[in-house]
Amino acid sequence: MLFNSVEFLIFFIVVTAVFFVVPKIARNYVLLVASYVFYAWWNVLLSLVLIFVTLVSYFAAIMMENVPEKKKLFLVLSFIAIIGTLFFFKYYNFFARGVALFANVIGGAKFNITLDIVLPIGISFYTFQALSYVADVYSGKTANEKNIFIYALYLSFYPQLIAGPIERSGDLIPQLKAEHVYNENDFIEGFKLMAIGFFEKIAVADILGVIVNATYENLSGASGLAVLIATLAFSAQILCDFKGYSDIAKGLARVYGIRLSDNFNAPYLAVSVRDFWRRWHITLSHWLRDYLYIPLGGSRVSFIRYAFNVLIVFVVSGLWHGAALNYLVWGVLHALVQIAEKGAEKLFRFKENKLKTALKTCVTFIIVTLLWVPFRSADIYATLSAYAKLFTDWAFTAAYFSATASFLSLTPSFAVAAAIILALYFSYARILKASTRLYQRGGAAKNVGVALKYLTYSALIAVTAASFIYLKSVDISSSFIYFAF
Repeated sequence: MLFNSVEFLIFFIVVTAVFFVVPKIARNYVLLVASYVFYAWWNVLLSLVLIFVTLVSYFAAIMMENVPEKKKLFLVLSFIAIIGTLFFFKYYNFFARGVALFANVIGGAKFNITLDIVLPIGISFYTFQALSYVADVYSGKTANEKNIFIYALYLSFYPQLIAGPIERSGDLIPQLKAEHVYNENDFIEGFKLMAIGFFEKIAVADILGVIVNATYENLSGASGLAVLIATLAFSAQILCDFKGYSDIAKGLARVYGIRLSDNFNAPYLAVSVRDFWRRWHITLSHWLRDYLYIPLGGSRVSFIRYAFNVLIVFVVSGLWHGAALNYLVWGVLHALVQIAEKGAEKLFRFKENKLKTALKTCVTFIIVTLLWVPFRSADIYATLSAYAKLFTDWAFTAAYFSATASFLSLTPSFAVAAAIILALYFSYARILKASTRLYQRGGAAKNVGVALKYLTYSALIAVTAASFIYLKSVDISSSFIYFAF
């Protein structure tokens, strides 16, 4: 079930009510059962994959402790089982098509070895959590969790099961094992985070998605300007879609007294693509850094080896996001830009100032936005078509402007509403900070601060509700983008 659905609202109310009614000792069991119900809602049989990964990683860690002289063997076997599971469900058909194509080109043989495989939702996330757990137990960074129910909850905790954050066992398991008591502050802060997350997802991302889809699903009829506008819109859409999910997940967990990791830190204010990856999908970036980049040698190597390490990491990152050539291209392009940045730093050393920082931020945003094209495109052919439109289709004719206006078939009232929503999105954080400052000043200002904060959250909720009703009325799908991974 989607977070932004009536079914989930009912599910959350029931689970939360039961959670706080049952004795404290039973509350983790409530969350565990709820998490498996939440996952089984998509596909009951595919829950077996989650159970398999849970059992493999749990018993591998147990055996590492019980038979320490063979712990490397258990590490390798668990990695083979977990990565093999991920490979089969997510990448088998990708490589099968590649093998078939290669055989056709080399020997003229035509055959089909692809399978009808249903991708388990969230498999990239929970397999990476399982791999990090086994690796951390092997290295001694964390102790193995003997309580299988706690460990199963660690992998299946429903707020972050489908699209992260990718939590480390050392951060999440101690919180799961702690006594869960009702805390009014956590409850309120959780709902505030959810309000912001739903606003980002429904009111911003889904509304922008109407514009993006109108162009990217009809690239042949779009102009260069239309593709540019849609690409800029997608840059904002994917941030609000994924950050919206993360904020909802953090809010849900906070209601139960659990704090999940931050996944975003103003990524579009990055001053380089390397800086962007320190701010975007932070938990994945840290995972790739700790379990792949550093073991390969990191940056404390020759420039050639550094370039190789970065390329490997972003090939993995690209394929992690999707088993398709366009995702591989997206990852490789990010790697090449970072390698070029590193090379430029070695050749040129500039003294930083505010103007140069602002310029670097603008250039980085432009690069990252252009690199979203293969990520959003349906396949590599659509990627090439979109880039061709962006860089060549700028003949200012009547037909050109007609193509550019394809997305403006949306009513003027929609455009006005979208502008109001974006204005609220870019200002709500500052308004909330201003209300906090007023509250801290005390006196009459305290009452103004409280009123301003409640008005802001009321506006977020009202706009979210209006957007939800609009999207339902025009029958627009609003699944989270990262659910596909």
